[in-house]
Amino acid sequence: MLIKVLTSGKSVRVFFAIWPEEAIRNQLCSLSERLGVACSGRRMRAENIHLTLVFLGEIRVSQLDMLRSAANTVREQRFDFIVDRAEYWKYSRLVYATAGEVPQRLIRLVDLLKAHMSANGLSFENRTFKPHITLVRKVSLNFLPNSLRYLDKPIIWPVNDWVLVKSEQASDRTVYTPIGRWALIPTQR
Repeated sequence: MLIKVLTSGKSVRVFFAIWPEEAIRNQLCSLSERLGVACSGRRMRAENIHLTLVFLGEIRVSQLDMLRSAANTVREQRFDFIVDRAEYWKYSRLVYATAGEVPQRLIRLVDLLKAHMSANGLSFENRTFKPHITLVRKVSLNFLPNSLRYLDKPIIWPVNDWVLVKSEQASDRTVYTPIGRWALIPTQR
């Protein structure tokens, strides 16, 4: 599915991500509230909560069609991402949600995206994929207490599609706007 890009410049900052539906976003926001209070940090705004798959960074607007064409060839089945823990990155001073067991279909989706971007001459941040959903930034703690690490009730996130997201600064804040969406293949039962 294509969404028209509105941009005033000759380049745009983009990344591929999994974007939560409202019910999942609400659950992640509740978790973010709890962690934000306990960690004395700045919570992510609800509309920006996501799981990054591949970060491409600044690309020329003229490359968007090639990027979308490459993305159109990626095929993977739907899966559940089960958020069952919170972790702390001391270097970045942030708390994020993640899964104890990373679904193989998620790993394959990321690998396929990277392979298709590479085959089409598109650059991307090529670091080891570590799935995470940033919830709290500028945390004042030096560690995350064990009492906050494991969720009492896991959040089961049914992943049915993935998106291309434009990132831009507006009024001293980052705004993420999905500009393309691709469905995952229904799982065969």
